[in-house]
Amino acid sequence: MEEILDLNNTIVITQERLAGWLMFNKFHKISEKPDFKDVTRNIYIFKDTPLLREVMGKYSEFKSIIK
Repeated sequence: MEEILDLNNTIVITQERLAGWLMFNKFHKISEKPDFKDVTRNIYIFKDTPLLREVMGKYSEFKSIIK
């Protein structure tokens, strides 16, 4: 069965730690693929929602607290 990916409602995350934070907060990764610009890295694709954007903002706050 071929995977169909609707790129209109998705967001590409290039940071592994941010992708991990989103998955820790119960967001499901739609896909993970090699980054064409840097083959040593991956890109992480999630469904783009207002709640996901909110949690991404909280990641920035959390990151600034622990540094």
